[in-house]
Parts: sequence; structure tokens; C-alpha cells
Amino acid sequence: MRAGLCGLLLCALALCRSAVGAMAAPATSVETLQVAGETRNYRVHLPPTGSGPFPIVFSFHGFNSNAEQEERLSQFSALADREGFIAVYPDGMDARWRFMGRSDDDVLFTMAIIDKLAANLPVDRRRIYATGISNGAQMAWRLACDRPTVFAAFGFVSGGYFKVCGGPLRPPIILFHGTSDRLLPYDGRGMLMPVRDFAIGWAARDGCRMARRGAVIYRKGDATGERWACLPGQEVDLYTLDGKGHSWPGSNMPARITSQDVDATAAMWAFFAARPRP
Repeated sequence: MRAGLCGLLLCALALCRSAVGAMAAPATSVETLQVAGETRNYRVHLPPTGSGPFPIVFSFHGFNSNAEQEERLSQFSALADREGFIAVYPDGMDARWRFMGRSDDDVLFTMAIIDKLAANLPVDRRRIYATGISNGAQMAWRLACDRPTVFAAFGFVSGGYFKVCGGPLRPPIILFHGTSDRLLPYDGRGMLMPVRDFAIGWAARDGCRMARRGAVIYRKGDATGERWACLPGQEVDLYTLDGKGHSWPGSNMPARITSQDVDATAAMWAFFAARPRP
């Protein structure tokens, strides 16, 4: 179902649902915004019940993909219905995210979505999260570097990272990466950091020495989860998928590259839900 978001700031959420035409059943709407002279599209999935304030989870698609495909891949909308959060799937310009360089149009686009949602719905600004796969994970990384006080936590799936962000504030992150990823290799390539080095570097703070191996928090089949924690509430979790490739764990991507021993969507939400912004 496609419908516009409620434009009435003071209405109750039930009335908002009536106004957007959503509402006996959960719905995903396609919305537009004008940002930097461009018309930008994004998908919004509202939970079927609850009065808020609602957390928001952004899920960014990979290169040459789109918001609709990301919604199907991640299955965040189904989880949002059960857990009571808003799921947002932005569309990149030319099916990609400009996460490097001087352009901040995609960052501004994301901030504009937050402002529009908050103007129309009861949003919990202490519980805004972002994730993505591949180029979408890199977009989430850009937001983690540029807007660390806006988002409470981040999830990165099969991404490639050029550096650990500077500054005193690094939000908690959860990462998923296959050791046989050929597109964005686990051990890095060129300017891309090895994923383990990136996780350790993100967790490190002044006065903390991070071990090469984190504390094991999960082990099943090809999936091993480790945690580094220098400061309370700023943990880094890394899920290594042995022998798996460039994929979203727990999804319906090809079995030869996709772990079914951990559900990245469920694990990310558990990580997010436990970590509101201070």
C-alpha cells in the first residue's frame, strides 16, 4: 500500500494512521523530499499499533540496489511490526551513496527525513539508528562519523571502511562480515581497513588497550560474535561469518555466501534496543 504520511502534528497516532490511509494493516509508504535541488525518495514503514514515541531504524541499500529491495532483503518492516519502531529505507541518487568526499547531500537527505518524521509522528530522538549493506554500510559509517550525536547506534553489514572516525564520541556499532567476501574483503584491500582492525580501532579510547580478540558473545556454526568494550554503552560487536561472502546474514541471498547461523536483522535490533542515546 502506498500512502502519504500524516501531516497533522497534534493528532493522535491512531488518527494519523486514518489520515494516511494505513490502517487496519501495516503499510509502507513512498515519500519524497527536496534536498539540495533534487527530489529524493524514501520508503517508510509504520508499525500497526502503539502510541509512541517511536524509535527509527534507517536501512541503506547497497550499490545498484534500491529502497524496495532493501526492505525485502533486511525484513526490518516485519520486525518493526512486532517491536514497534519506524523502518526507513532511503533511495540513493543513481542507486548509490556518496559516502566519501566533500558532498554531504546524502547526509542532509537523511537529516531531512528525520525532521519530517518528527514533525508528523511521535519520534523518540534518543533512539534513532542506522544500518546498511555494502555501499549502504558505508553510508551508515559516514553518518556515524558526521552525526554521532544524532544516532544512538549503528549496524554495518558487509561494508568497507577507510578509517576510524576521529573525535571523542564514537557511537556503539555492530558489524557482520564474511571471511570470503570478495567484493569488500574481510582482510581489507588497498585503502580499506581489515574489518577486525576497524572494529578494534573503533572500540579503542585513550587509556584502553584492545585485545586482538574480543570477548566471545555468540557462537553457532559459521558465525562467531565478539565484543570489545572500553567504555560502558560504547561497545563494538563483530560477527565473523566463516567462509561466507558479500551478503546479509539470515536473508534469502544465495546459500553459498549467506550464513543462516545468525539473523543480522534480529541481532542488530537487539543491539540497538539496548542502547538509547544518553
